[in-house]
Amino acid sequence: MQKILTVDYETSDSRVNFGQVLQAGIVVSDEKLNIESKHNLRCRLKPNVIPSIGACLVHKIPVDILKNFNKSHYEMVIEHYNLIKKFTPSIVMGFNSVSFDLEFYRRMLFKSLIPDIYQTNTKGNKHLDILNVSRAAKFVNDDSINTIMSEKNRPSFKLSDLSIANNIDNGESHDALNDCLNTIDLARIIFNKSNKIWNDSLKSTTKKDTENFILKNKIYTSLEYFYGNTHPYLVHHIFFHPEYSSWSINWDMSVNPDNYINMDRQTLSKALDSSPKIIRTVRANKSVVLLNAEYALSNLKYSKIGIDEIHRRIKILDENHQFIDQIKSILSDKVREKMSMDQTELLHEETIYGGGFIKEKDALIMKKFHEVDWNEKLNLIDKFSEERFHYLAECLIYEERPEVLPKSIFNKIHRSFAKRLLSTNKEKWETIPGCFSEIDTLRETKYKDDKAMLSLINQYDKFIIEIRNKFESA
Repeated sequence: MQKILTVDYETSDSRVNFGQVLQAGIVVSDEKLNIESKHNLRCRLKPNVIPSIGACLVHKIPVDILKNFNKSHYEMVIEHYNLIKKFTPSIVMGFNSVSFDLEFYRRMLFKSLIPDIYQTNTKGNKHLDILNVSRAAKFVNDDSINTIMSEKNRPSFKLSDLSIANNIDNGESHDALNDCLNTIDLARIIFNKSNKIWNDSLKSTTKKDTENFILKNKIYTSLEYFYGNTHPYLVHHIFFHPEYSSWSINWDMSVNPDNYINMDRQTLSKALDSSPKIIRTVRANKSVVLLNAEYALSNLKYSKIGIDEIHRRIKILDENHQFIDQIKSILSDKVREKMSMDQTELLHEETIYGGGFIKEKDALIMKKFHEVDWNEKLNLIDKFSEERFHYLAECLIYEERPEVLPKSIFNKIHRSFAKRLLSTNKEKWETIPGCFSEIDTLRETKYKDDKAMLSLINQYDKFIIEIRNKFESA
């Protein structure tokens, strides 16, 4: 029987390319969500990462753990990787995990020179995002889960709010292990009260299965969430995006193609950018929940059109290949134009996707890198064929065993991070001046009368001062 691995992370901040995971919760259960084992992984803060004070005040990880925990980030990554490997193939489940947690995990692997960056969705592993499942369940059956209203008077789908609304309590929220348990309890409610939606969600846990559903169904219901509400769209797949192969491009069946089919290219291009949209994009690799056409057809927007007219529109789209090719060409040009306008050079930490796939030669060196001691690791650096892996290897040794590095290399890396972290500009990463500025603002505004939070802020402030002093002398 396939296992379900529920994962959740607490991180230094939300910037996946430059932050780090500080705590990883992993709970192993069977397909019916009966818990079999719990794993609470922690590590100390990397020496070249500044935590966001906002994130710190959410997870409240003590400074002593950030400074002195007996496990490094690299050691935690290896433990995490081996745990997923042990239970492969499994369904890797989380809450908003596909957009956040799993993107962090891929970069954990990438920056730790583990070539298997797609571990959680290859070799039979699948993704299941309970945020998407929760929204779908609530849309189909309002009684499936309870929600509370946000400050904007909209149903809140934050895990902490859903836990309160559904009487789920596994301890303090924003602890990775507790949030795993809360996610499982929420999933169990959906499993029991909306089992059909649960089973439907399992049909799109891989890119291939999602694409098969899309191609098999002439029309289907795609759910989109914005302005605090779930919106159903009755759509017909017309092609996969020429630049992003996992994006299914769909025609919204509320739109009559007769009004567009004879447009010239320029007019059609403007129409594709206009609101309301005539096409809807479904990302087949994002653990979306796709439903049968009947759900959208029950909406007045589509029911008033009638099924005969909808089938007529499908026939027009399917028979007018030149029109579809025109849309495909326009979308391709828009992507290429955007890419040509963005001349920002990627830093090595940002090249997980933009740098292309890892070459077999470098993957073999990475494998050996993890098998030898730190002195031997140093000798492997120059064997990498790409500069980004040369850089990541130096950084990894700097973080884990700086004494192994020759003084010249250590100074080069240390000064580079000093320049980066002491920057007074608005950067892609958390900076020391930026952190201090946010601390001062929080002291003077939000928490000025909260003694407990002010005490916590002061502890983090002293810690950041210690880090600053190490880099100011670089």
